[in-house]
Amino acid sequence: MENMASDSQSDSQETNSTALVEDSLNITFEDVCYKVRDLFSGGGRKTILKEVSGQFNSGELNVIIGQSGAGKSSLMDILAGYTKPTTGRIYVNGRTRNEKLFRRRSCYILQDDKIYDTLTVDESLKIAAELKLGNHISRQQKKKRIEELMTSLDVGRVRNTRVGNLSGGQKKRLAIGLELVSDPPVMFLDEPTSGLDSSISKQLVYLLHLLARQGRTVIISMHQPSGLVLHMVDKLYGIVAGRCAYMGSVSLLLPYLNQLNLTCPPYHNPNFSFSVIEICIENENDLVEFSENGKSNKWTQNNSHETDKKIIEYRRSEEVYLTTLPSTKGDPTNKILLALKSTYPTSAWNQFIILSKRSLMGVWRNPSFALLITGIHTAMALFVGFLFFNVGEDATYVRDNYNFLYFSLMFLMFTAFTSVSINFPEQIPVIRREHFNRWYNTGAYYASTLVSTLPIQTVCTLLFASITYFLTGQPLEFIRFSIFSITLLLVSFVALCAGLFNGSLFTVKNGVIFGPLFIMPFTIFSGFFLRYSDAPSFIQWIFNVSFLKHGLVGLVIAIFGLERPKLVCSDLYCHYSYPRKFIKDNGMHDEKYSLAVIALLIIGSAFICLAYIALKIRLKSKW
Repeated sequence: MENMASDSQSDSQETNSTALVEDSLNITFEDVCYKVRDLFSGGGRKTILKEVSGQFNSGELNVIIGQSGAGKSSLMDILAGYTKPTTGRIYVNGRTRNEKLFRRRSCYILQDDKIYDTLTVDESLKIAAELKLGNHISRQQKKKRIEELMTSLDVGRVRNTRVGNLSGGQKKRLAIGLELVSDPPVMFLDEPTSGLDSSISKQLVYLLHLLARQGRTVIISMHQPSGLVLHMVDKLYGIVAGRCAYMGSVSLLLPYLNQLNLTCPPYHNPNFSFSVIEICIENENDLVEFSENGKSNKWTQNNSHETDKKIIEYRRSEEVYLTTLPSTKGDPTNKILLALKSTYPTSAWNQFIILSKRSLMGVWRNPSFALLITGIHTAMALFVGFLFFNVGEDATYVRDNYNFLYFSLMFLMFTAFTSVSINFPEQIPVIRREHFNRWYNTGAYYASTLVSTLPIQTVCTLLFASITYFLTGQPLEFIRFSIFSITLLLVSFVALCAGLFNGSLFTVKNGVIFGPLFIMPFTIFSGFFLRYSDAPSFIQWIFNVSFLKHGLVGLVIAIFGLERPKLVCSDLYCHYSYPRKFIKDNGMHDEKYSLAVIALLIIGSAFICLAYIALKIRLKSKW
């Protein structure tokens, strides 16, 4: 945690920064160019934005429109700080933007934003308040803020409803409310009306209009807004093929087009925005030249009173439940928020506690997965137990017993690895939004994920170990059973960490494809298919990094080691009546259990670090 005093001093010395004490933030950008690597052009670069300029002011609802692929989302990403421009300059209140300070006072709601489905509306807002407001604000102030948000966003009636059962409009309003907890002065929303019907879209835009009127800078992107929705917009920014075709008020759009001898249907036409986009495409060069690629302010005169007049007409003609959100400007809550100098409002330990509670609550609310995975382990344990029934005490079945030990490793490894590889990537959209909007750091979330997944894995592993150990007739000695169970636990934990690494790297689809390929080297070099002494010298080192090899060593020591006496032989001759001979023939006579445990802990720690690095990189990208 950065020292507050030193941070305050450094902030005051910055001449080109975003001051935290300013209530209103105006954003200006000049000659922004954005290029991406194009795989289809032989490794060349494709230009998405071509030196666009513009300005978005506080107190106004700003909308970026354009056809698909025009560059709307790319411009939003750059303005929000989600993506860095190739070239160009971005200013806040006339000063060069300091991204670190700017992101503390802004929020970005992505188009595909998701919320935890198992939490209720009330619980979601309470967790957001704990993470975004920390301990700097009293519990009573947090409760008051949550109640105000519920009333203003019209979600009070569904406060005890789980998010998964909300309608599309309610989810959108809740997503906005989660960020409004800390009252950010700048809000970015990428396609907020996507997937909503016209009535819900109008109410949502109306809400954004109210938020802008309270002094916030609200910037949204829309593909095809209706004429009535455009009446609520203060500034329109039309973008076509990566260039600005128009920047100005909606009421001046028709005069703007008329000066270029271009005609467009009136606003009440439902195809108005579509016609505007068509005109922009057909007359791209003329419009870009006339708007000076966004540098011209000729059409940006303030017509907010006209917009407000249309809003009043809309409220009279429609049944609107949304009310004006009480602003926190001037009250103690807002003053504390403005004074925060650290990157996150609460400590990493508090983040970990809150996120762990949320994860465990999600498991408790949706027990189907936990019950399914527990049932699979129980059924497989019974099947394997009866398949290898009482092979543990008879020297005739030593090889079968060895196969049982390896199968146990493989089963627990694959179930732990696969379950996490599938579940973890599904949370990435939620993590990306919350992490980007400074709810918590990557380490706190990652640690809470580990803690929330370990209990189920521990129960399933011990259940499998207990059932199979006794059904297969292994020695009834506490020390052997303990080593057997601990070894299986360590292997399943390492596999779980490997699954987190796989889930951090890939999506669910790619993870299922690349997961087995990723895990197979550990299987081949486990010592079961190929002994260490028989492998070529230049690849023998791979055995040392295979956690399955160390797990197999631990199980062999538990069952056949520890000076186990001669086994009973039910056949005429048993080659492995003395367990130590079997250990020697498998090249494990020099192995020690303590070294196997240390190796498993080191490999598991390595996977934890790799998964953390992969997750941190992924949260900064868009894949």
